[in-house]
Amino acid sequence: MPTKTFVSRPVNDASDFNYQVDIIIPFHGQYEKVTRLVESIYRCTRSNFFQLCLVDDCSPNEDYLVNVAANIAKTSTARGITNNFKSIRMPEQVGFAGALKKGFDETESPFVCFVNSDCVLEDGGWLRALGETLLNLKEQGVRMVSPMTNNPVGGDPAQKGDRSEYSLDHVVLEEGAHLSMYCVLCHRQLFARCGGFLKEYPYGYYEDEEFARRMQRFGFKQAVCRNSWVQHDGMSTIGSLWKRDPSIKNVMEEENRERCIVDMKS
Repeated sequence: MPTKTFVSRPVNDASDFNYQVDIIIPFHGQYEKVTRLVESIYRCTRSNFFQLCLVDDCSPNEDYLVNVAANIAKTSTARGITNNFKSIRMPEQVGFAGALKKGFDETESPFVCFVNSDCVLEDGGWLRALGETLLNLKEQGVRMVSPMTNNPVGGDPAQKGDRSEYSLDHVVLEEGAHLSMYCVLCHRQLFARCGGFLKEYPYGYYEDEEFARRMQRFGFKQAVCRNSWVQHDGMSTIGSLWKRDPSIKNVMEEENRERCIVDMKS
């Protein structure tokens, strides 16, 4: 069972969102980007206690997670703080949703934040802003929120924005729209209330669209927090997969689309 010891020291600003959060990051290769993201999380997340969970979706370099864990443990010991890092390595590649589910199943904080491995955080209040928006929009049925980004990659247009466009406003998505899940925050119970976790489509693609439709059928909504922003490169892992095996592109774009349509109809 995971421990309940968390390490990032929160700021003392008054907020209704004072909950512990599991930040779950699935990845396959792209080690420099993953390292960059992990460093930015520890540098910028100062608003809430959190546990960071890296899920290696069977990357070629088995030593990467070992080295990251060792470095974080060393730093925690030197600073006299509790190590809040958890690592998981999948024995075979299961794709985005499958890796997320493994991290989800092995953590237990009330709120979970899923972050793509090619994101970078630059704002110390990013997590609290997402949490406050989630709580403030609860009466409107909102149960999942994302920050703005430079590159939403197929998500709702409301997700695209520049850091200069920060505001306290938010955008609740219309029925039929969906969030791109480069970075989303929700309560852990959401999945149980919507009939289960994200669908595991081979390699990824369409799990965000299917789950958004499922949320809508259960009466829940998604929203964009315009007071939080992350940089998102987009297509890093996918691009390397397509280059390695061009047939994967057809699986993700065509076969997964058909699976998604069947799932939404069912």
